[in-house]
Amino acid sequence: MEKLDLKREMMWLVIIAVVAFTIYAPTLSGSFVYDDNRQIVRNPLIQKPELYAKALTSDVWAFKGDGTQVASNYWRPTFTAWCIANYAIFGLSPGGWHFANVLLNMLVCLLAFLLLRRWGLPQMAAFGIALVFALHPVHSESVAWISGSPDLLFGLFFLGSLWFAEDWRDGKRPNLSLALSLVLYALALGAKETAFFCLPVYFLVLWRANGGKTSINTAATRTIGFAAVAAIYFFSRMAVLGGLVRPVEDSSGTTAGLFTVPSAFVFYLRQMIFPVTMGENYPLRPVNDVSEIVIPMIVSVSVLAAIWLVVRRNEIARVAAAIMLLPILPVLYVGSFPSDQIVHDRYLYISLLGFLMLLYFGFSSLIERFSPQVPAKVFLGAVVAVACALGAKTVSYNAVWENDLTLWEYNVKIDPTSAASFSQYASELQSRNRNAEALAAYDKSLANRYSTNAAMGRSRALISLGRYDEAISDLNRLVAAPNADINAYLLYQSYEAYALALQQKPDLEKAAAVLREARTRLPIYSAALTEKLAIILYLQNKKDEALKELEEAKAQARRELLPESKSVFVRLGMLYSELGRKDEARAALTEYLRLTNGVDDQITLEGRKTAADLLNKLK
Repeated sequence: MEKLDLKREMMWLVIIAVVAFTIYAPTLSGSFVYDDNRQIVRNPLIQKPELYAKALTSDVWAFKGDGTQVASNYWRPTFTAWCIANYAIFGLSPGGWHFANVLLNMLVCLLAFLLLRRWGLPQMAAFGIALVFALHPVHSESVAWISGSPDLLFGLFFLGSLWFAEDWRDGKRPNLSLALSLVLYALALGAKETAFFCLPVYFLVLWRANGGKTSINTAATRTIGFAAVAAIYFFSRMAVLGGLVRPVEDSSGTTAGLFTVPSAFVFYLRQMIFPVTMGENYPLRPVNDVSEIVIPMIVSVSVLAAIWLVVRRNEIARVAAAIMLLPILPVLYVGSFPSDQIVHDRYLYISLLGFLMLLYFGFSSLIERFSPQVPAKVFLGAVVAVACALGAKTVSYNAVWENDLTLWEYNVKIDPTSAASFSQYASELQSRNRNAEALAAYDKSLANRYSTNAAMGRSRALISLGRYDEAISDLNRLVAAPNADINAYLLYQSYEAYALALQQKPDLEKAAAVLREARTRLPIYSAALTEKLAIILYLQNKKDEALKELEEAKAQARRELLPESKSVFVRLGMLYSELGRKDEARAALTEYLRLTNGVDDQITLEGRKTAADLLNKLK
């Protein structure tokens, strides 16, 4: 390693920090978008202290039910804890959440530079790699999107863990270093499942020479602690999720998943080298014809061969190859993803660092062989030119993530064959009361691929346009689907929309029957459905029956996590007040305000205003 110059090291660190912060500073004005609206805005698990334990021991989408059923394949306690902390500090002010993401990314960029220096890369090379890493547009999805923070958390804790693993290997405060490295690895695992596949990186780090060659057996023995942490995480995840993976609607299946591996690998290579087109969803689809894998396979094998030539005599290059390949290894198999959402830029967050390191080692060996006199300034100038071009793309793409409308307007242009993008676009149009446009977008989504989510959204657009019979026809198909073919929350939404269409038609008797059927089929949403049933009964002038239903749903309403479940107490307060039972009305309204204290989604805020206004009238 070249002689340490602390002043110059600090200069590079300051430049990296300023660049990493500045490039994403415009995102601070962004809104909550996409999954943010559910995982943050409508997630009582991260908003109510009494639910924190459940939040940390459930999958990240558990709030869609009553907390008793697994709703996704993701158990990420580190990410959940991060959301809890951010909500406690920032509430539902998106600027604070965006600032936290930008800060996380900046710290990862700084840590990347420090690790590169520790691994013996020259100052100029380490700075160049860290600069390109900071400015590369594949990071926009992870940084500009608040729910992309699992990648940032994984990156920070994983690189931090490697730093202390190096300390342990070098004998610096061995007990403390090992403990810190293991804890940080556990946090990386809790941030993103990808960390599980990165276990071999520790072996490569601990195998490196340290004043003499470390034996394979010694390195393997030293890796046991990290393997134990990974095993504990793996079995804990299995216990929380009740299995390894859950089926996904419209997944491509095993054969297509395997056939698509080379194409996915080539896609990720292209995004790291030529990130010309950026998007949340891309027009890459599962490969079903074996003839389509020939060219991607040739490219993949050639790239892997080139990587082997670079790493075979270079210990740090081996670490770089592992950092590049291992994080994307599980996502190359696309058989568990929806067919029009099989690749995403966020999967490259840490892989990019390994890729840039390999580029450096590959080009430096070529330069040493053919042009050994190339000045360092020429190298730096070329790196800065590339970084500026990448930064310009990052700035323009960051603007896409400003809000849901800009995000999905852009994505339906990038991939006009994506059912998912058109469904999201339609949902945002509908939220802005642009119902005719929303209906057209839902039709495009369904034309690309039938999905229960788009069909349910289309029915809501039809209801908003007063086309109740068409909506009922769509909803009949949805509620007739077997439970295995439609997730519980979407089925709940379909029944809710079905009852609303019948109420507007009006056919109140049928609406009540539909809601009762839904309660039988979906007991985890019993209270939320009862609140809607009570409205129908009230409209039928069956107030006593409505009151009885609401009173019997109180216990379940306390347990359910959906914000609308708590509305049982608002309806009770309103009915009690109308019947002159003021003490009971005050008690119900007060309990509603207590149960929803600290929950800030729009439905709850409106309910709290109604409850507070009625309480004032009852004084």
